[in-house]
Amino acid sequence: MMPPARAAQRLLVGGGTAVLFAWAMGLQSGRTSVSGDGGGTAILLLGALFVLTGLALGQRSATLLRLFPEEGDSAMQARLQQEVADLEKDEQSSRAWARLEADALRSALDEEA
Repeated sequence: MMPPARAAQRLLVGGGTAVLFAWAMGLQSGRTSVSGDGGGTAILLLGALFVLTGLALGQRSATLLRLFPEEGDSAMQARLQQEVADLEKDEQSSRAWARLEADALRSALDEEA
């Protein structure tokens, strides 16, 4: 399986290139223009933004790597196993506190009766 950073980079660059290609086809056929008041400029900027974001991810931008980690299968599996173990430990702790509270309430009710 491909690391998330690599998949996101391919998706952004490929998607941005497709948007730019569609914009260029629209420009060639006369359906869009380069003027600042039309939607063609927004499409051009969107395509350029996708491509530039993909390239920045390829250059290992720290901000983007926080969103799309660059870890392989084994590292991801180890991280997920650690997260599951932490969740199980928290759940056991919560159950122990719930039992303690139930016992304390039971004792208080028995004393009142």
